[in-house]
This record gives sequence, C-alpha cells and structure tokens, in this order.
Amino acid sequence: MKYFWVAILSFACISCSGDPYNGHPPQPVSGQVLINGEPAKGASIIFHHEGDWGTRSIVPQATCDQEGKFVMSTYSQNDGAPEGEYKIALSWPAYRTKKASPDKLNGKFSDPKTSGLKVTIHPGKNELAPIEIKARVLDIKLDTKHK
Repeated sequence: MKYFWVAILSFACISCSGDPYNGHPPQPVSGQVLINGEPAKGASIIFHHEGDWGTRSIVPQATCDQEGKFVMSTYSQNDGAPEGEYKIALSWPAYRTKKASPDKLNGKFSDPKTSGLKVTIHPGKNELAPIEIKARVLDIKLDTKHK
C-alpha cells in the first residue's frame, strides 16, 4: 500500500510540472531603436504575435535604454520572446510619470496593425537589425501637474 501512494504522489508531481511556457518558450531577443538616426531613449516596444495562441496572452515588450537598445521580456525580465512572426507597436513617451505621457511620435507607430513594423523571431539568439524610423518628433515639455 505504501508504494501505491508513492506512485500516486509521483504521478501528481509529474502532471503538475508541465511546460511553463505552454509550448512557446522565449528566445533571446535584443535590438535597438533609432529615430531620425538618434537613439530612442525610453521608447516602448511591444511585439504582437500574428498567429493564434489561443486564450493565453503572450505580449513580449521592452523599454529602450540610453543608447536606444532593448532586450525583450515575455515571462520574466529579459527572457526574450517566443519564436514566430510579430507586428510591432512602438511609442516614445515624452517623460516617465505615474500617469500616461504623451507620445513624441504622436501615436504614428503605436498601433501594430498600421505601424508597418514587423519582425520574425527564430529559435536561438536573435540580435535584430536596428529599427530605424524617420518621423516628426513632437517637442513636449513636462507638465508639472503630471509629476
């Protein structure tokens, strides 16, 4: 009888330790965003998968550093993005506050359906070519009410 419970407990442990990524493990992804040839410090980049992954929402995202460089995060910080084809949403907040900040790109690239930006993530390390955008950048000053 003792071995019966050991077998049941072992089966339960194996059953609960399934694939944490539900078949969509992250692949390392890094890149850079340049706006008019300059690093897009603080720009937000979001990948929207073009296929159907069912009810599970998988949305890789990143924020660009001082040099406009980014490392995608999906399940945990800097873990990458699952392989596949993505449309990209890009926005460039004028400043970082607790409230929403105006987009210095005036929302031109914030909709993945109309941004015109795409990427394919392959198995293994993905060092993307720089995302280079030519666009009018709004000169937005910090509103002290939004600090």
